[in-house]
Amino acid sequence: MALSTSSCFILFILLLVRLITVSRSRQAPSILPSNGVRLYLTYQDRIISDYSMIYAGQFYDTDENNDDNDTTDALWCQSANTGTNIGVWYYPNGTEVPLFDGPFDDLTSPRPVYSKRFNGQIALARRDGLSGYEGLYKCIIPDQNGVNQTLVVGAYTDTGYNNNEGPDADLTMQFSLLSTSRLATPPVFSLSFNVSDGPPTNVYCSVNGNGISTELSRVIVNGSGSVTRVTVTVRLREAGNYQCTLSNIRVADGNNGRIGNVQALSSTTSLSLSVSDTPTGLTATRLSTGLAHVRLSWSTVSGATGYEVYYQLSSNTPVSVSNTSSTTNNIISSLFQGSIYTFYVVSYRSASLPSGNASAMLTISNPVVNDFMATLITSTSITLTWSPPTDVVPISYNINRRCRRVCDSSFTSNSTTSVSSTHTSTGIPPYTQCGFDLIGVYGAEIAYLTTNYLATTLQTGR
Repeated sequence: MALSTSSCFILFILLLVRLITVSRSRQAPSILPSNGVRLYLTYQDRIISDYSMIYAGQFYDTDENNDDNDTTDALWCQSANTGTNIGVWYYPNGTEVPLFDGPFDDLTSPRPVYSKRFNGQIALARRDGLSGYEGLYKCIIPDQNGVNQTLVVGAYTDTGYNNNEGPDADLTMQFSLLSTSRLATPPVFSLSFNVSDGPPTNVYCSVNGNGISTELSRVIVNGSGSVTRVTVTVRLREAGNYQCTLSNIRVADGNNGRIGNVQALSSTTSLSLSVSDTPTGLTATRLSTGLAHVRLSWSTVSGATGYEVYYQLSSNTPVSVSNTSSTTNNIISSLFQGSIYTFYVVSYRSASLPSGNASAMLTISNPVVNDFMATLITSTSITLTWSPPTDVVPISYNINRRCRRVCDSSFTSNSTTSVSSTHTSTGIPPYTQCGFDLIGVYGAEIAYLTTNYLATTLQTGR
């Protein structure tokens, strides 16, 4: 059956429409990142920064700009991981953007936006207006190592974008000390604040007007406000005014940030931080209450709310032993005789950086008496004297005595407690050799200060 001229014309028109439709929406971008993840805005053929700001007229579910590659002008979340079925897009309220298996620009696709997966990438495609759906959209996609990464974009209606005045940051930042030890040099701390009314694409921080190096973290606070929690990690010990300035692409778009009658500006948040003064006059002395008990003392630091005390054995990691408001601290455990220790003290205040450290070294050697001697000997007694050990003076002294007659093999022993120098040991038979041990008493511990010092009583009548 032959077709009429009109029928042929209609068929031609239908085929042409179909061809145009297919040509406008059939392709995903052919180039993926060689490393990591990224956001690709096809309509502008531009890789955009994380936390960038775009408007509805910049992404579609068709090949709107009719490029040679027939690439669909969606917003693409791409990865160096070329696996299939990867990536998820989320609405500003935290719910998942629906995934659509049909072709782009299908009339049955979800509205106003939907996601569609291809190898190594997932599209955020817009089918309808964004009114009521503006805010921060989040893509989570694994990188080439299989580790999930998060990318964020602020998507707005054209009007919402044009009327945006730039991101709004909290006026004051919140300080938090992150160092596991106040002894860390330099200390590690964070400054946190919320940002609304647009994504914080760029964050620049300074102290006293000088730029500083930071580690940036941005996390969406889900909800209609599309708030971002920004945290910058700083490694520094410097007092002064810390400032962070926030901006996004809207701040630089148009004529230096002006679109129509709306001027977009950067936003600044700040916080003044102080550094506590370093303690002075730190001394470490041994206590008589134990063989390895140490007292630390130092001068008061004005304005300090507390002090943290550490000890360090050799090159081991310093150990915190106390947080105190006092300027003295007794360490009565964990230390050992025969070791060299370095002690540290830092001061701190609330919402401030800890001070530098004061340090002192101490050798915990075994106490010894080298001048234990007999100064007077009779036929029945031996008088002994000694000087206190220089390392640490005991609470008291004990003396052990073992004696035997010079012509006899049997021994007698005697123990005397709480003696002092000078001490006379009595009741010894004539011509008897005695061995003496001088013992220092240190609380519940004892130390043999001198052992087996020998002395012999005189014979009878001499």
